[in-house]
Amino acid sequence: MTELEPITPREALELYCEDIDGELSPNSVRAKRYQLGKFVDWCEGADADETRVENLNEITGRDFTRFKNWRSEGINKVTLRTNLSALRSFMRFCVSVDAVPHAVPEKINVPNLDRGENHNDEHIEESEAQTILDYLSRFEYASMDHVLFKLQWTTAMRMSGLHSLDVGDFNAEDGTLSVSHRPDEGTRLKNREDGERVVTLDAETEGVVRDYIEYQRVRVEDDYGRRPLFSSEYGRMSKQNLNKRIYRVTAPCYTSRGCPADRDPLECDHTGSYDNYVTCPYNTRPHAIRGGSITYWLRNDVPKKAVGDRVNASMKTLDRHYDERSEEEKAEQRRDFFDGSN
Repeated sequence: MTELEPITPREALELYCEDIDGELSPNSVRAKRYQLGKFVDWCEGADADETRVENLNEITGRDFTRFKNWRSEGINKVTLRTNLSALRSFMRFCVSVDAVPHAVPEKINVPNLDRGENHNDEHIEESEAQTILDYLSRFEYASMDHVLFKLQWTTAMRMSGLHSLDVGDFNAEDGTLSVSHRPDEGTRLKNREDGERVVTLDAETEGVVRDYIEYQRVRVEDDYGRRPLFSSEYGRMSKQNLNKRIYRVTAPCYTSRGCPADRDPLECDHTGSYDNYVTCPYNTRPHAIRGGSITYWLRNDVPKKAVGDRVNASMKTLDRHYDERSEEEKAEQRRDFFDGSN
């Protein structure tokens, strides 16, 4: 058993922020620091007469329950979930630096959201998405899975849009993808003609798509004589099979991130086939990639109108279904615009 090294909650937070600095954008690091600062304040007893947790080595499941009950006052369930998800990620880092026992992160009970709460039940964090992309870039460069996940993260495109893409929709010179509604030819967009648009790609993504088309894509046509971007020997890859590929690459063990339940991937019932990976309780729903990407842009001060145009969503839809920022985060971002402006 690994011997733990004493560390205060605030020291651990500083170490964590140093670790993610450079991997995440400055605004994302700031958001993490703000969210986790609430936990550190609670541990230090900022609202009480004495310190609650001085050494993280000694933290218990009861402490997390008490913090959850304390933090839930005055905030909605969505914000609470976001805060506790960030805390769980922080505790997983703490495991890696011998600050807490291995089982501690799973003692944090992150609440699920009911359908009636009008909000996606999860979104992928930038750090997790980048870890998956780093793995795919290193070990599966320009594979279908690499291109599929990279496009979904960098464009926040719905699966219906990704499924509809043809090779001819990719313009390597301009670095763009044209998204079109073609119901008479087997592909539909959620918002029909209103969903048609041209999406720009960054240079790295453009290069990955270009290499995939040249070296990895199965060269076939579909039943309508079109050349699908995501193809199999039978023609256009179905949306169901594209979804399965996302479930697989987001399973922690697939990208060597370890299993939260400490299961052996060779013996686990949730590994092996695509169908098995779909059942993994720790993977991420494909639509949560879109939600995480949108939240990332909003946290990095991309104008909401520009985000909405890129992802084909109204301002109302962004606010209601995709914007994971808490009211406190939004206030902190507004501060940057208005402080010193007078």
